Amino acid sequence: MIYIWRKIKKSPIVNVEGMLPTPLQRRPDMGNNTSKTVISQCLEWLDIPEFVCDYLDYRKQKLTLVAFIRLFVEAQLSDRKDPDCIVENLRDSLELQALTGIESLSASQFSRRLYELPTWLLQYQFETITRRIQDTLAQTRENSELKKELIPLSLIDSSLITLPDYHGKWAYTSKGKNQVKLHMRLSTQWPDLAIPSKVVLSTGAVADTEVAVELVTEQGTTYVMDRGYINYAHFRKWLKAGLFFVARIQQRSRTEILEKRELPSEETDLLLDADVLMVVPKQPDQTMRLRLVAFKDDKGRIYRLVTSRWDLSAREIADIYHARWDIELFFKWMKQYLRLAKLYSHKPQAVWNQIYMSLIAHALCILVKLYTGTKHGLCTVLKRIRQYMAKSWEKLLDTLFRKPTKTSKGRQKKPKRGRPRIHPKKQKSQKIVLANEFNL
Repeated sequence: MIYIWRKIKKSPIVNVEGMLPTPLQRRPDMGNNTSKTVISQCLEWLDIPEFVCDYLDYRKQKLTLVAFIRLFVEAQLSDRKDPDCIVENLRDSLELQALTGIESLSASQFSRRLYELPTWLLQYQFETITRRIQDTLAQTRENSELKKELIPLSLIDSSLITLPDYHGKWAYTSKGKNQVKLHMRLSTQWPDLAIPSKVVLSTGAVADTEVAVELVTEQGTTYVMDRGYINYAHFRKWLKAGLFFVARIQQRSRTEILEKRELPSEETDLLLDADVLMVVPKQPDQTMRLRLVAFKDDKGRIYRLVTSRWDLSAREIADIYHARWDIELFFKWMKQYLRLAKLYSHKPQAVWNQIYMSLIAHALCILVKLYTGTKHGLCTVLKRIRQYMAKSWEKLLDTLFRKPTKTSKGRQKKPKRGRPRIHPKKQKSQKIVLANEFNL
């Protein structure tokens, strides 16, 4: 990951991974009650407006909204494969029955409640937890000895989720494809930590440029985006509004060079740093002046970036675009660990609800990481949550801070002697036959 930090006085931007302040200590005043189980502590962080749920639960005698949300969050954190697994786990877990207030449930009841749940309620819950994460990070920074001004980055991208042929016809995109799209604005403010700050859901037929106006709204951050967000009219609007952005453009995108800058001789991968004039298509009177930075990667691929930041060097602009890869890793993490690629139901409301539930589960993992102060990544934190779900919070802390029992680095691989091989080693075909030795 690449994170950009900067001193208040204009000094070169440096990579300070590993300079994160001392993690939060295990203190009861941070909301950790060690006598509680891990799942009860996670569900306690949910700020569910019960008075609203009581109004929406009119004539609902069994599966209330509060109980369903708690049950669904537990299913996401525990990686339950389908509603049948969720129902069987509820019957077997006395603690989950006490937390939800229900003893038994059918899979059809769960699925029906899934597409009846108002999506705006989950949106509110997701924004509440995200705000709590931001407040916790702000408090950590104030109490730390690291007195630097952060240059925040907001990564913009989208990811497709495929639906089946028949049940996904409502999200028809093209021939043989039924898809929904998760549009995301991801804020990278701390090393090894990325927080979703804005979410927009749509069907797969909605272009990224149509949603960009909903994601690029706030000042004080630099928006980083790929070629899917090329829109000269948007660039001109953001430039006038004083918004910072770094966007990749295509090789065929027309630009008129106005002024070139010299590049450092040691930066061989940097190809161009210049001010260019760009014209909005079909509107010749709509022009804008932007900065163009071109560089090539290790494989020789050329990247052309336009940006509204003239206060940074060409190397810093290239590093900022390299940080965009974090959002690709975020989408991969969500689909791999929180079952975002395999949905419980394929009805429209159920699809939106499960996506937001996955985001809520991801936010809870971040809270566990922050409140425990562990240096482990989110993947390890989620694995420990699943392993110690029904155990006490103290046991989770013990396993996250367990000291290694071995101090040796283990057997080290020694380099082979002699000259390195020029030609690849040829493999010979191997013949192996496994015969049955028992005569029946």
